[in-house]
Amino acid sequence: MVYQIIIFLTTLVLILASIFILRMLSFTRSRKSWIIMTFAVLLMAFAQILELVNLYFFNNNLIILNIYFILNLIIAISITIAVKQIGKILKRLKQTEEQRTESENRFKLLFDNSSDEIFLADFEGNFIEVNQEVLKRLGYTREELMKKNFVDIKTPDYAPLVQKNIEIILKNGQHVYETEHLTKDGKIVFLEMNSRVIDYFGKKAILSIARDITERKELERKIAAAIIETEERERKRFATDLHDGLAPLLSTIKLYTDMLKKGNFNKISYNEAITAVDELVDKAIISAREISNNIMPSILLDFGLPAAIKNFCDYINKTNSIQIHLDTSQYKLTGHRIEETVLFQSTKELVHNTLKHAQAKNIEIFLESHENKVNLYYKDDGKGFNVEEKLTNPTGFGLNNIANKLKTINGLFLVKSKEGEGMSVLITLQVK
Repeated sequence: MVYQIIIFLTTLVLILASIFILRMLSFTRSRKSWIIMTFAVLLMAFAQILELVNLYFFNNNLIILNIYFILNLIIAISITIAVKQIGKILKRLKQTEEQRTESENRFKLLFDNSSDEIFLADFEGNFIEVNQEVLKRLGYTREELMKKNFVDIKTPDYAPLVQKNIEIILKNGQHVYETEHLTKDGKIVFLEMNSRVIDYFGKKAILSIARDITERKELERKIAAAIIETEERERKRFATDLHDGLAPLLSTIKLYTDMLKKGNFNKISYNEAITAVDELVDKAIISAREISNNIMPSILLDFGLPAAIKNFCDYINKTNSIQIHLDTSQYKLTGHRIEETVLFQSTKELVHNTLKHAQAKNIEIFLESHENKVNLYYKDDGKGFNVEEKLTNPTGFGLNNIANKLKTINGLFLVKSKEGEGMSVLITLQVK
């Protein structure tokens, strides 16, 4: 009786086991192996039932015993196949785990050795992880930063923008923006942040890569300062031209008109006064035209850059102080652009620098265009100079002013010179 109960319970357990195995199908990618395993377990349950039936009703019938043994063989084969399939799955899982571990190690290596600052934060801005560069730049320990939020390391101007930037990141999936961080010792660092939403151990997080743009900001500040300085110098020159050129002429005209209104012709006749006024008005017109032409040459607006540079070079050549050789035959662009104004001003400044400092006898200028790209080559045979020394000196030859002007229109400015070998300059830019 005990034997029959054991067989019955074994059969029941095998049926329950097959049910559990079938439920595994929804959790596994290899359904085939689990189906085979279920089939084997059900056969085992059937074999148990067959053995019980044979014992009670057929008294160990040989045919039923043979069927029982065949079922056990099929069960053994099925289990072997299923185990082999599961072994392949486990091998793939092991390989996947090894690859994941290798990927994590590689990511950690890149994470910790990146020259950029890398932050991992939750959607509230609280830090989850930071790399070594962050610790080095900000001066905090990892333990200190793990207790902080992005708001805690921002300058007062940028702290209120943290939540707004997070909202943009969550809405668009990524966001690139500029910000300012405060180091532990109070130093301000200018950064460009590239942030995006990522999966991090089954949860969403914000990965931010920060690039230091302090030098770029300083360069932008210098460019802005140079532009302001140039504008201020132009205003002073304009004021001087008005004061020394036009103002005396207008004052003299005013004297003559006062004389005409009062009828005071003791020292000069009426006709002489009118003639003098006419001459002074003509001179005032010429002076105003010259001042206007210095600000924005009409020839540049009316006839283009090649004509404006040629007119300027002809004027210099007439002084016989230097010989300028100009070639603009390869310049094909038409219509005025702001880039042409900057090129014209840069050319004039280069010539003035050569005249003032280089003791040169010849200047060569070659202007060309290819589609929307413009190249200007400039060369003199002067005494030359140390380029690095002059470019690092803000007052050196005005080359910094030229470079800063060209940077405002994304132009490239290259200078080459040595003592006793003259100077050569390449200016290249894209025009709109």
